[in-house]
Amino acid sequence: MNKMKWIVAVVALLVAAFPGFSATTGTLVLQGTVPGILEITVAPQPAASALDLTSNQTNLLAANVTERSNRKAGYTVTLQSANAGAGNAFFLKSADPLNLDTLAFTLSYDGAPVALVAGTALISDASAKTPAAGTVKGLAISYSGAASYLNEDAYADTLTFTITAK
Repeated sequence: MNKMKWIVAVVALLVAAFPGFSATTGTLVLQGTVPGILEITVAPQPAASALDLTSNQTNLLAANVTERSNRKAGYTVTLQSANAGAGNAFFLKSADPLNLDTLAFTLSYDGAPVALVAGTALISDASAKTPAAGTVKGLAISYSGAASYLNEDAYADTLTFTITAK
């Protein structure tokens, strides 16, 4: 056999014995992401839109608020009153600018009194994530309607809840 054929035969045997000169290890990176969840849901109770302003109410459940977050550092929830503006008190008022009557009220959130500072209150300060379904907290209203003698009218306040990641 000539030398060239012999070299071709040896190379062919080596290629067959070591296909592609394979490595002895390999790696695969598996990865994925979990999107951030930061949600607040306000579920008003029927009483919230039909308050009897001629009677006294103590801790009347007005809404259930569900806080939901998967932020490991936690989150905060603030409540803002449209009527309070820069003030520190809650009150119901008429949309009629000629009706100056108001009815003061207080709120509790998850059983704790809500205190306004410049029209806003910090009502939740969590240092971890919530359970997967979220955390439900009750918002209750108290007022002394029987002691007030209000003009005939509709009275309201708009409360805004904001959840923020830490």
